[in-house]
Amino acid sequence: MVHRKDDIKKNLAIDTNLDEEKIYDEDGIIQPEWTIDEDGIPYCKHQTDYDKIIQTNLKKRFPIEFEKMLNCKHCDHYKNDNCFFPKSEVDKIENDRLKLKIRCQLCGMKIDRPFSILMSLYYKEKHHVNMPVICCTCYAGLEHGTFEKNSKRRMILFAISLFTSIYFLFTYFISITSFTWWGILLYILPFSFWGYITVRDLRNIYYLHKGRKYYDEIMNATAKEKEISRRDEELDEEDIKKPPKGAYDSSGYSE
Repeated sequence: MVHRKDDIKKNLAIDTNLDEEKIYDEDGIIQPEWTIDEDGIPYCKHQTDYDKIIQTNLKKRFPIEFEKMLNCKHCDHYKNDNCFFPKSEVDKIENDRLKLKIRCQLCGMKIDRPFSILMSLYYKEKHHVNMPVICCTCYAGLEHGTFEKNSKRRMILFAISLFTSIYFLFTYFISITSFTWWGILLYILPFSFWGYITVRDLRNIYYLHKGRKYYDEIMNATAKEKEISRRDEELDEEDIKKPPKGAYDSSGYSE
């Protein structure tokens, strides 16, 4: 859901100064402008006081406080409800994110930063670009070409954790010699912890495997598009008009 034409907001935008007019569209709605820092963290440059906050150089000293300052909840456009993303939609996205309904499509981890989600939705709505919602860790891996290596290493670590927990559970079963109340309690507590660890590791391995398959599909599709584009550039106009080899050419046929 995004803002559409609103005459009231449009008139408000006209009354602003020239610098502010440039960031509003014809309907009086501000369009986000995205930037991504060296850590793969996205920010909106039209967030209120963005330049002032960046100049404070708080990120290295107080990264958590820095990120809290640069978000929709502290932006006047969110409070005035004149952003491309309506206030109600931002609240819904944030609620879904906190409930873990929105996860990284490459590793399944929780999305810590709402701008990762909003940027993906913006490109899909405005430019028809299907940008996957990914966490900053995966983005940095893609940026440095280490995604496959890192995801494989993480899957191995989770597998080691899984098998280690199974091993200790097996030895625990062997060590049980009595079923007193204390014995049952000592049985239930580690078994519950093992169950949590097992489910966590299996889930993480599943999401990482799913993310790697998704990554391979994207890369294969991109390679095919480049190959088709390269072939089209090599064809002259007459070759382009010819049907593919083996295709039935029925130039005289008409319905």
